[in-house]
Amino acid sequence: MTRYSLGPGPVFVYEWMISSRRWQGYAQRSLFVAILLAALIVVWSGRGGGTIVPSIRGLAEVGRAYFNAAVVTQLTLVLLVAPAATAGAICLDRSRGTLTHLLVTDLSSSEIVLGKFAARLVPVISMIACTFPVLAFLTLLGGIGGDEVVGAFLVTISVAVLGSSLALAMSLWVGKTHEALLGTYAIWGLWLLSPMMTSFVGGILGVTLWTFHWTFDPFELTVGAYGRGGSVGLGDHLLFLSVTWAISAGLAILAVIRLRPVCSRERVRRKWPLATRLSLSMPWIAELERLAARLPAPSLDANPVLWREWHRNRPSPWARFVVALFVALSITFSLLAIATGTRGVDQFVNGFVVSVGLLMLSVTASTSLAEERARGSLDVLMATPMSTRQIVLGKWLGAFRRVPALTVLPTLVALTGAGWKGMKWPVAILMALYVLAVGAAVTSLGVALATWCSRLGRAVGLTVLTFAAVTVGWMFLVMAMTSPHPYGYLLIAGSPFFGPVVITSFQEWQSTTLTDASVVVCWVVAYLIAASVLLAATLATFDHCLGRVKSSSDREPLREPNLWPDLENQAVGPD
Repeated sequence: MTRYSLGPGPVFVYEWMISSRRWQGYAQRSLFVAILLAALIVVWSGRGGGTIVPSIRGLAEVGRAYFNAAVVTQLTLVLLVAPAATAGAICLDRSRGTLTHLLVTDLSSSEIVLGKFAARLVPVISMIACTFPVLAFLTLLGGIGGDEVVGAFLVTISVAVLGSSLALAMSLWVGKTHEALLGTYAIWGLWLLSPMMTSFVGGILGVTLWTFHWTFDPFELTVGAYGRGGSVGLGDHLLFLSVTWAISAGLAILAVIRLRPVCSRERVRRKWPLATRLSLSMPWIAELERLAARLPAPSLDANPVLWREWHRNRPSPWARFVVALFVALSITFSLLAIATGTRGVDQFVNGFVVSVGLLMLSVTASTSLAEERARGSLDVLMATPMSTRQIVLGKWLGAFRRVPALTVLPTLVALTGAGWKGMKWPVAILMALYVLAVGAAVTSLGVALATWCSRLGRAVGLTVLTFAAVTVGWMFLVMAMTSPHPYGYLLIAGSPFFGPVVITSFQEWQSTTLTDASVVVCWVVAYLIAASVLLAATLATFDHCLGRVKSSSDREPLREPNLWPDLENQAVGPD
């Protein structure tokens, strides 16, 4: 008989006690608040030129600029990090076999699912709560009101709950953590980018296409509300909170109802043919796979780890569907940008294609090593005679091999763009080098954090958090400090989103100089240096972090004992 009980349940208490005893969570919250306060000082110095501006208008400008930068960055981080906290809640325990032990106890399905959900959601909520006093402090500067701060806090909490519940539901039906994350990010992309995509397609066709109302866009409710002349009130934020929490409750109830049927072996075996038929319904995917199989591939003798990543680490039908959706949308809008020739569209198409592709790379780069470490299969690799260099480089190259394909569309768009004819090929080459350099840095970051963090969720979360902070946080920080042109525009090129925008715009700027291109080249060199440093640090700390004895190839070879005396060096006297 199923037992129902009130309270958090033993699953929540167990996982919460484990997470609360680790110092990393407290350090992350303290560091996050310190970064927010430091960014406020930087924005103040940039806006005031290093001096305090006593005017009321100057204070209001600083408060408004910092509020926009902080809220957009925080909202983007929550959109990406909150799903990473719950993406492996069920699928990782299923692969380990510990979920089966929970199912044979007298724990109810609600205690298991809701306990895991709450234990992983509380750290995310606490991180958001730490930023509320900093944002409330901005009301003293002027430019924003208390209702805007409360509204931004409610929207951020709503997005965190919805993202965690969606990733938890994905984790029930997929087999790996990165597949749950990719599915969640795909839904985020369709939700947040659909207004821009439909307006662009509708403008080409000359019709008005239906899209979501702006009140269901979290960015419009927080930052865009200021530009609507006070038409957004606290009631709109509460409506957004109610709708998102209702969807989250439905996803949680669905996960509770379907936990035991899905986790039974018979239902799991019936689940994959539907996804396989969905994949086979698009024959061009199978044709691309056959063409990819004919391409040159690494040999087994050169690096067994890379060979395994190349051949055996095949994505599931669900992951193939998500990647195929991204490729199809990228090709469609890249071709539309080339065909229409609308100024500015090609820039943002390249920015979104590169940033979304690198976001997917950050997930796969960290989970390629972290998932095997969590499941215990990495211990088998460490027990082999392979050196640490072979293991780390095999994992690194296995994740980086997807980056060259990501350079094709942005380079093609930059090459066919209208503008300065003499700059076509140099700009296209610079675009390819930029994407390769940033991809190398993201790959090194994911492998390094998977080595240094023992928990899968923390490794993936920190990788995505760092990528989002560099992509969005740096961009809005520079925009809050200075005007985007002429100095800030080139400084923002360090963002993986705005960098392709700047490089593509070189085709349209008639006044592009060698200095402008050299700034982007400096960013390319900086990312290559960061990738090399992170990879070298991973190689140096891999054995210590994973408890591996130094490999035989790194040690000095053992000398065989000399069992026979050296008769040649002995003095032999006369008889």
